[in-house]
Amino acid sequence: NYKGVNNRLDEIQAAVLNIKLKYIDDENNHRRQKAQYYCENINNNSIVLPVNSSFFNEDTANSHVWHLFVIRHPERNKLQQYLYENGIQTLIHYPIPPHKQNAYKEWNNLKLPITEKIHNEVLSLPMSPFLRDVEVKKICKIVNRFNNE
Repeated sequence: NYKGVNNRLDEIQAAVLNIKLKYIDDENNHRRQKAQYYCENINNNSIVLPVNSSFFNEDTANSHVWHLFVIRHPERNKLQQYLYENGIQTLIHYPIPPHKQNAYKEWNNLKLPITEKIHNEVLSLPMSPFLRDVEVKKICKIVNRFNNE
């Protein structure tokens, strides 16, 4: 319910991060490859992909790192249930638009239809540096079958 906080790492978290930073470029590249595969192989007209030409910039220092791979679908809950029934776990990372959150009570009565539509449609597909090629292929195949069976 706060608009902002000040967080600091403790020594243990800093030590873990110091080790993990050695692998960050490899992990980011792995996620980029998986995201590109999703974008090239999800061929379902009802799915809105998060594609922008700069997302796959050759200069990896300025390229998207794909912490999340968020798609949109007008029947998000049905899609999420379908994926779950087919062994694919998804998440809704940002279900509440900022202007509807408790921290912004003074804005709760605003009507922002585009923002609200997006928040009702977003769904995060699996994305991890440990996601295997076979898993990404399966996810694409199942996503493509949604509403096309």
